[in-house]
Amino acid sequence: MIIDFHCHLGSWGGAVAPEDTPQRTVGRLEKAGVGAALIMPFAGLFSNCSDHPADNERVFRYCAGAPGRLFPAFTVNPLSGGAALDEVRRCAAERGAKVLKLHPWLQGFSISSPEMDAVAGLCRELGLAIIFHDGSPVYSHPLQCARLCRDFPGLTVVSGHAGLGDLWREAIAAARRYPEFILCLSGPRELGMAEVIREVPPSQLCVGSDMSTSDRDDIVLWFRWAQLRKLELPVAVKRAIEEETPARLLGLR
Repeated sequence: MIIDFHCHLGSWGGAVAPEDTPQRTVGRLEKAGVGAALIMPFAGLFSNCSDHPADNERVFRYCAGAPGRLFPAFTVNPLSGGAALDEVRRCAAERGAKVLKLHPWLQGFSISSPEMDAVAGLCRELGLAIIFHDGSPVYSHPLQCARLCRDFPGLTVVSGHAGLGDLWREAIAAARRYPEFILCLSGPRELGMAEVIREVPPSQLCVGSDMSTSDRDDIVLWFRWAQLRKLELPVAVKRAIEEETPARLLGLR
């Protein structure tokens, strides 16, 4: 099953349109040739969010409307200290979540902070992957994200944008050094995407559109997947990127 590993619930800021339903999202994905998606929070990714558990529950409930097709991620703000750690434990134990989404730029924290280290250590202990927004200095550089792979061996870290349009070379360097640093192809243009695929094993690659479920059209969804398909990759490489790596991250394999 082809999996989009980078989607958000609602629209910018977290507002969910009345017509936005799990079934509608699955239908949009299917039209683009995609079978399933990782759905991440939106409202909780802003520094003014005061209730991460409530926003996470919105994502869990939404994905429950399409089991086996929509898979939830959750978020915390590491600067919340013990409350953030409690929410990580709750989402893993009570909700079976496999992926934590963090956006250092919007949430206003440093990946190099002691608070981030505490969250990373707990995620390693619980077997959770962390997907970061990256490609936006100063708080979201791919090498800053990859530092966690060095300091927390065994922790899976996903570069949510593979460095975006400017920092994909740094993302490549980090992935070549750390086998558990995964690049989500949701940002580099065709040249950068092709170079990433040439330099990084497909077992460290997945793809995501960065679509929002309340988008009024499917331009972002279609554009991201068209970028990948334009490359005409070998079947085994394509299968690994589209299916095998994201399934492994979600605990489906």
